[in-house]
Amino acid sequence: MDSLKSNILKNYILATASGLLLAIPFVYPSTGVLAWFALVPLFFAIRGGGLKDSLILGAVFGAVFFSTSLYWIQIFGYIAWISLSLVLSVWMVLFALGARAVMEKFTSTAQLVLIPALWATCELGRSVGPWGFAWGYIGSTVDNIYILKIASYFGELGVGFLIVLVNILLFYIVAGGMEDEKRRTIAVGLVLLVLLLLVPVIDMLKDDPVKKTASQKIKVAIIQPNIAQNLKADLSNNDEIKAIYFRMTKKAVKSKPDLIVWPESVFASMINGEQEYLSKITDLTSSTKTELIFGGISMDAQGKTYNNAIYVDRQGKYRSYQKIHLVPFGEYVPFRPLVERINSLARFVEDRTPGKTYWVFNMAKDGYLLGRFSTVICFESSDSRLVGRMVQNGARMIVVITNDGWFGKTAALEQHFRITRMRAAEYGVPVIQAANTGVSGVIESSGRVSIRTHKNKQAILIHQVDFSKRPSFYSRFGHLVTCLSPAVLLAGILGRLLNIRPGQVWFFL
Repeated sequence: MDSLKSNILKNYILATASGLLLAIPFVYPSTGVLAWFALVPLFFAIRGGGLKDSLILGAVFGAVFFSTSLYWIQIFGYIAWISLSLVLSVWMVLFALGARAVMEKFTSTAQLVLIPALWATCELGRSVGPWGFAWGYIGSTVDNIYILKIASYFGELGVGFLIVLVNILLFYIVAGGMEDEKRRTIAVGLVLLVLLLLVPVIDMLKDDPVKKTASQKIKVAIIQPNIAQNLKADLSNNDEIKAIYFRMTKKAVKSKPDLIVWPESVFASMINGEQEYLSKITDLTSSTKTELIFGGISMDAQGKTYNNAIYVDRQGKYRSYQKIHLVPFGEYVPFRPLVERINSLARFVEDRTPGKTYWVFNMAKDGYLLGRFSTVICFESSDSRLVGRMVQNGARMIVVITNDGWFGKTAALEQHFRITRMRAAEYGVPVIQAANTGVSGVIESSGRVSIRTHKNKQAILIHQVDFSKRPSFYSRFGHLVTCLSPAVLLAGILGRLLNIRPGQVWFFL
């Protein structure tokens, strides 16, 4: 009995260790290498218990991982932090249960494919729907540009597949077992690993005439005003805030940029009442034929409010993108009557109206098309499918405007920038991010960061940006590639149900 209790305790410690090892790179980004072996303790714990044990172990692992990596949610209250962590942990429970079932029912070589596919499917699942939350994907821990190239074919989920493959391979290298089977499993795992890592090599060797053509460059100025959230929340500070933007913009136009980008929600008031100030700004930018993008809240004649990204072209014409993917409990309250009974603070959250159009804007100069781009707002950069729609519609550059001042000096700012970087790597388009308190920067179509700011610092970034000549393979076929992991899982389940013998399908060898 004491031995059983000791074994259960050991497994809980292993699951906790995995949760912490995976969370640390999200809190301290320089430790991203930990993700490549963070799941090994969890695999030992799962193999050492039954399905019921795996349920609890998955919950422990998930709760530790999400509560640690998303510690900054505490800003919105402990109830929100704990609730979100527990809800997201359901996906880790499903992963643990599924991984245990795969370990029990399939050969170790089949597990090398099915367990990474299971992880990718769970990450996909928690991003779907209006409440989807694609924060904390394991792929965003990667810094290596070579590995990020895999995302241009298989997306962020494909990078995650690779990382989990390495984890399960390391598990079988360390774990005991029959030597012949172990050698066979390791050999198959290494072959799979090499095949995935060859993808970027093949891409580099391809003779693509489009890559050799000259691309159109524009000069961009990014304004990071670093205005504390408590100042923005007070309408009496509106004039001071506007003075900061005017002063920084006046300085930026001296470099004669083609485009100036401000962050999200620049005013403490509605933009409907700021026409005089905006005219003053556009008079300033028109002197150098500079275009402007900024964010603000507007209200229509029916009293509906929208979170907008406004694009002002060289002729002073205004175009607006209205945020489509709103943040639950931040920009609207689902099940409002029930939620307000639980937490009276919910009544202070004003419901925004979601936009419906995936706008693509044309940037032209002297009648010549410089390029086409789209804007996304804040949390939307974590929605890969939303960005993908814009690229498929013709965008060859993405501009992200955000106000991460809500999160103070926490790791949320760096996490958001890394999520944005993944969109550049996935879709093969440059991304510009302008954040109120950081992190702002320019990310090349390869995922390489060209220039960036420090967080919580006032800054003006001036940089040349190339419009993408051709988006990535994933931008064209991502809707199919995303289905690969669920398809592999389904094939495995059907194969088991139909009693397909080892050797009939390659991954059952």
